[in-house]
Amino acid sequence: MTLGGVRQWLLVRGRRAESPILLKLHGGPGQAEMATVGLNGLLENDFVVVEWDQRGSGKSGAAIQPVMAMNVSQLVADTIELTEHLTQRFGRRKLIVVGHSWGSVLGLMAAQQRPDLFSAFVSTGLIANFAEGQRVAYRFLLAESRRRGNTKALNELNSLDSPPYAGTDGIAKWRRCARWLSEFGALWHSSEKFDRVGWMLASIEYSWPEKLRFNRAAKRSFDLLYADLMSVNLSETVPRVEVPVFFTEGRHDRMAPVEVAERYFTSLIASRKELVWFENSAHFPQWEERARFHEFLLRTVLPATAV
Repeated sequence: MTLGGVRQWLLVRGRRAESPILLKLHGGPGQAEMATVGLNGLLENDFVVVEWDQRGSGKSGAAIQPVMAMNVSQLVADTIELTEHLTQRFGRRKLIVVGHSWGSVLGLMAAQQRPDLFSAFVSTGLIANFAEGQRVAYRFLLAESRRRGNTKALNELNSLDSPPYAGTDGIAKWRRCARWLSEFGALWHSSEKFDRVGWMLASIEYSWPEKLRFNRAAKRSFDLLYADLMSVNLSETVPRVEVPVFFTEGRHDRMAPVEVAERYFTSLIASRKELVWFENSAHFPQWEERARFHEFLLRTVLPATAV
């Protein structure tokens, strides 16, 4: 379909068209999630699940043009336009939006602007203040490197300036930190393998040319949106929302550090808000603890939408 004047791709799945709509906003920026629909099986039993490859990502890779539209304001506008389309198509007044990481920023901003479209906002791996998150993550990496006696990590981290990391050089430095976060279990904590590449290769949703272009598109999207990501401070830009808000936080998340998300949760003014800890997860509680996440949506979030 066309969003914001460019062609973008959706995947809509569920057992019953009359089920509540769950719009998922992927992270990154640029990390499209259509290849992970195999992880949505429980959700599809009770919801109409919408996977959307945002402009510049995945199947929507060509929509990186025009480059001037690759900004947070346009992606929030795309989110609102998509939500309007889905509610009209399925004959609903509102839907539930689940924002992961970067997607949590888009979802909260959209809910702030158009609370009439959303019955609830749910976050996973919330980014509340990206620059502060970098500082907290870097301190964790130094301490964890010392605890593990990992001199290679410690030497590499000490060779970097202290964050926040701005500009092109900053992107490269943050990517080096992110590799160590992954190595230290601060991205994915579960014993189940985190296998983005495998999921992509096995995916029937992407053609082989799209699979080959996936990482290049993701990198380009991240680079173009990095300045907007660096400016994220939700305490200033989204101090209040008029919809029920639910933060699901993986206890071991240091990619989007939990203490930064918790501080924002404390200050946020919302019609209802709840923070729930997932003790066996890091940055991806929706995948690492799928059964519990599904149960939480079904038993806690869904009843709140009927109030």
